[in-house]
Amino acid sequence: MVALMGQVVILGFGMQGNHPEAKGILIKLALAFLAFGLVLFLPTPAGLTSQGKRVLAVVALAVVLWSATALPVAVSSLVVLIVLASTRGVPSVSAAFVGFTSPVVFFLVGILAIGAAVVKTGLADRAARFLLKKAQGSPGRLYINLFLSLPPLALVLPSAITRNAVLIPTYEQVFRTLGIGPEDRLSRAVMLSLGILHPLVSSAFLTGGMAPMTTATLLGGFSWLRWFALMSVPYFSLLLLGGILIYILNPPKGRDYQKGVELCPPSPGISPNEARVFAVIGFTSLLWLTDFLHGLNPAIPALLAAALLLSPRIGVLGWEDFERSMSWSIFFVLGTSLSLAQALGTSGAASWSAQELVRNLAAFSDRPWAVVVLIITIVGIVHLGITSFAACLSLLIPMVSAFAVSVGLNPLVCGLVVGIAVDAIVLYPAQTATSILAYEGGYFQAKDVLQVGAGLFLLTILVVLFIALPYWRLLGLPLVP
Repeated sequence: MVALMGQVVILGFGMQGNHPEAKGILIKLALAFLAFGLVLFLPTPAGLTSQGKRVLAVVALAVVLWSATALPVAVSSLVVLIVLASTRGVPSVSAAFVGFTSPVVFFLVGILAIGAAVVKTGLADRAARFLLKKAQGSPGRLYINLFLSLPPLALVLPSAITRNAVLIPTYEQVFRTLGIGPEDRLSRAVMLSLGILHPLVSSAFLTGGMAPMTTATLLGGFSWLRWFALMSVPYFSLLLLGGILIYILNPPKGRDYQKGVELCPPSPGISPNEARVFAVIGFTSLLWLTDFLHGLNPAIPALLAAALLLSPRIGVLGWEDFERSMSWSIFFVLGTSLSLAQALGTSGAASWSAQELVRNLAAFSDRPWAVVVLIITIVGIVHLGITSFAACLSLLIPMVSAFAVSVGLNPLVCGLVVGIAVDAIVLYPAQTATSILAYEGGYFQAKDVLQVGAGLFLLTILVVLFIALPYWRLLGLPLVP
């Protein structure tokens, strides 16, 4: 293991040795393996298996590598997989790659095909023209229009990853038309919003993805209307306040964007290829929205869309087009994070960690507001290592709910708080698929995500304490029954 650590550091030096930032890269690599070594070689705590400790050490390595971006995120993912298998954190090599067999990975493949088709056919350009005309040269109006468009889009395209596959190319075309690059604050604010805040819109709807469905299922089930009634106010409040936070942190420069609008010619009529893409997206969305009838996993409609778009005569993409659009970074990060989540569960490390964290809540049982703050903090900590929404929720909600019952708090309310915190607190780009999809364009850095994530952590506490809890009490769902 020591030899492997040395080889990775030497590899980093060999790749970056002549780069002025080589020293910083080597320091980040050293810190990552230091975190790994500290967890691995410290005495094993009571109740934690030796296998569980090895998995926690690999999680510490992954979090530092991904958050510090010491290496490209895809390369970091490969390193994590190698270390997970070589330290025997999993029982076999095949178990280290189990995340790549998940339907979620293939769902992503289908979504990327849709995004490639939107770009190639000119739909992204058409949408960009529309957005520019609506904004009339105002960066603030362009930014506000983004947020106004998200809720109706979430009803048509429930998945935030799907919407990002369409919206990111569209806004990249907007930026090209305006003549602004990744260094511009407007482009950074838009992409940070798409990467971090965008999933909040989905979770306001029960059909918005794995996070709301998992939360609702674990808490006993909700109707679509009841979920929206309970969750729309806190989620939309976070969306509004988070959007203001990102805009304040990245105020657009005082420049004239009107010129780009004036140079933007009117959109031509819809082409046959654009009509085909519209039809495929509409058909796929219909399958997603009617999953209660046919029971298909969301990955199946996504792959069906990819197959249609890549088919001769019917489709609009060649295989070479798809290969160029495929993001291997997202593929490797998602597969690796799912493998880590599986390893945490099978080794017992996840349940041990959650139990240790939740046990500390008992000291604050006489102060319900303090318990809520600590629940949000615990979720933020656990979600650093367990990046899968479904895995994180499946682990924490039962434990937090059981604790709530033991101290006389409403388990349903505490479970909903867990769901909101998992969605809202993102501290590094590789933590969610939507953020890594936006991060790939180079419009923001890991430090920008950390800055916004820290602000959203505080906003989540404030929204839950001063908006969600009073609002739920009005609906007959108090924190203290």
